[in-house]
Amino acid sequence: MTVADRVEILASSVRRGPAPVFSICVPQYNRTSFLIEACRALAAQSFSSFELCISDDRSTDGRQDELISFLESSGLDFVYARQMANRRYDGNLRGAMALARGRYSILMGNDDRLARPDTLEMIDRILRASGPVQVAVANYAECESGRVFQRVPRTGILGSGPSAAAQSFRNFSFVSGVIFETEAARRWATEKWDGSEMYQMFIGCRMLAAGGTLLGIGEVCVEKDIRIANESVDSYASKKKEKKDLAPVVLPMAQIVPLVADAIAPFVTPKELEATVMKIWPRLLLFTYGFWLVELRRVHSWRYSASVYRGLSPARIGRGLHLSAANRARIRALYAMVGAAGLLVPVRLFRALEPALYRVAKRT
Repeated sequence: MTVADRVEILASSVRRGPAPVFSICVPQYNRTSFLIEACRALAAQSFSSFELCISDDRSTDGRQDELISFLESSGLDFVYARQMANRRYDGNLRGAMALARGRYSILMGNDDRLARPDTLEMIDRILRASGPVQVAVANYAECESGRVFQRVPRTGILGSGPSAAAQSFRNFSFVSGVIFETEAARRWATEKWDGSEMYQMFIGCRMLAAGGTLLGIGEVCVEKDIRIANESVDSYASKKKEKKDLAPVVLPMAQIVPLVADAIAPFVTPKELEATVMKIWPRLLLFTYGFWLVELRRVHSWRYSASVYRGLSPARIGRGLHLSAANRARIRALYAMVGAAGLLVPVRLFRALEPALYRVAKRT
């Protein structure tokens, strides 16, 4: 039994006819009301050649029967399965993808939904007009505010190969609206990066590095963070984290540099890999780590943010990566600069500048 198919106990399914164009792959854990609401948007789609593939990571809310009853009455083609043991995000996402029969797997969070009734019809039209495509990413918006997150500036082919992976890896951090050619994604299934909470980033970068073509879909295809009255979802901001010391806190994002480097490594020389790492790491420091240092100060405390900063040290992240002394010195200097900004810039000022900074980040 392979990594790709060692997953779940089948709980219920309704599958009619041949394999569809799309498999909507959802890793589920609690949040049942939000998932049901997302399924309503699927049931309203004008395009019918799709199935819903749900892998449940042993939810504890006791609502499995309610969810299955809804699915069975929805008219959707679906498969719902439960993990044999709790595998957390990466293993559960891989489990949902392993259920797919469609040519393309569209990844979705369990509290996100398709933006419009014609979204799948539009995606199908764009894919067919774009030639052979192995990976695609679509823009998304926030349900409550309507704020648009523009992963790509326009619809069109964005590239292929290791350079495209290095340029585009950040576009895979938000899972909903990431689209993979199913068989190609299954070919690279692995447990190696479980715990990174970025399984889709590894698969996307590996597929591109191996020669896959990346398509950007400039339309808003997903609405994130469904709102339901009197219910909320767990998030990094849902419980304040107190710290009495500055001992390093190592969050999953500390694995992004080695994860992307590992995805690209089989397809480049050691010298090219070092050059690639020197493109990846500065972008993360400037546009990801810096943001989170300010955000964690806002949500939790300065001390917690400082502890995360220590957990992101180049010595820890760069373990196993081969860089010249000069490049290590450059990373250490940039790390110190980003830390000073992330820990000292007033939160209110950063929030005011955030939209402009986001635009700069997407152009870089």
